[in-house]
Amino acid sequence: MSETYGVGGQEQTSVGGVILGAISFLAAVLVIAGLVYAMGTGERHQAALAAAGCEPNLSPSGLQCTTAQMLAGQYMAIMTPVSQQLNADVAAYTANERSNLAAAEAVLAAEVTSVNGFDASLAGIAFPPAIAPIASALIQADQALARLIGEQARSSSLSKLRSFNQRVRVARAAVQTEMKLIREALDSPAPAG
Repeated sequence: MSETYGVGGQEQTSVGGVILGAISFLAAVLVIAGLVYAMGTGERHQAALAAAGCEPNLSPSGLQCTTAQMLAGQYMAIMTPVSQQLNADVAAYTANERSNLAAAEAVLAAEVTSVNGFDASLAGIAFPPAIAPIASALIQADQALARLIGEQARSSSLSKLRSFNQRVRVARAAVQTEMKLIREALDSPAPAG
């Protein structure tokens, strides 16, 4: 009886070893296949983004898909109402700059608030690396304009108030230049790579 169990035990051990070897071999093949598949993930991701109309160069890390239209839409959504408000503020300032110091100062203070709100909203957009420096330059130019207008709003007379007009026009031109650059960057396709 012990001989029967002894022979059967050896057969079970060798069959178990064959099964264990086959499973190990299969696991190794699957690991190698997984590594080969993972090496192509970048290309597949780029192809998927392109198929979805995404601009891979515009996708900041952590975001799956950012299109140029999405960025332009975000920018326009904050720029349009602020631009309309600033145009109204400039018109109100022009109407009061020669006759009503308090009204002109109030309009200038409102303009500073609008500019600061625009800058805070603009800073909240996750621009890609190619556009982020342009957005930063726009915010800096805008902040310089806001500081100048804030100083103008603290003028003690109408003539002192108007003495800032030329410097404010120059600062507005700098802001307009940066706004033009960011619109061009958002309208043009992103460079590859």
